[in-house]
Amino acid sequence: MDSSGNASLRGEGLVIEIAGQRNGDSAQQAATTAPFTRAGLPVTFSLLAAHEHFGSTPTQRALADSSGASLGTVNRVIRALRERTPPVLEGKRNELLRRSALEHEWISAYSAMQHTVWPEERFTSDIWKKPSDLLDVSLPPAALFGSEIAAARLGAPIRPASVLIHLGGNASDRRELIRQGRLRKDERGMIRIRPAIWSHPPVPSLDQTAPRLLVRADLLLEDDPRIDEIRTQFFGDDR
Repeated sequence: MDSSGNASLRGEGLVIEIAGQRNGDSAQQAATTAPFTRAGLPVTFSLLAAHEHFGSTPTQRALADSSGASLGTVNRVIRALRERTPPVLEGKRNELLRRSALEHEWISAYSAMQHTVWPEERFTSDIWKKPSDLLDVSLPPAALFGSEIAAARLGAPIRPASVLIHLGGNASDRRELIRQGRLRKDERGMIRIRPAIWSHPPVPSLDQTAPRLLVRADLLLEDDPRIDEIRTQFFGDDR
């Protein structure tokens, strides 16, 4: 048997040929998982966040600009969502049919990859001594709050134990944030900086918080029973 699953059995007066389809199956699997790969997750995130905010699916060009992915990657994600059974996108304008199911799949995939693909760094600040010090702070434009601090800024009755910041942009934006907070690396620091999953935020920010879907994923990643009720109240999520 070869790598494609093809086999040939020959004996006296007997020939059996088996045509395999392993490569085809692998290609099909790769196509259907495109929205949840390392390259595809930012595209799917931009699609979901924009649809929740604007009520429609962005163009492929807009998705590429927001996610930072190539048009080829965006096309593979869109095609995979259209070809699923049942389809997730449909029609000329790629109407989103099963947003809730797609959100759950995205959160699951992001949660599995976050620690390796978008790893955090921890810092201590000479200015911000406790999480509540950042409840009214304006960060540089490339930085958006996530997790507990985002929920608190949006009105959730929670006292954050740490501060998660999703940071996009470039090295200059990072330096600006570090200067503003007088941050220094500290493995036990309360300030956590995580690389943003976007190239440009797919939707306007509400009080400098990350898009709702990402805050939801952040809260699910927290191993803290204090936020279970908040997560359920705001998003209807259970572990």
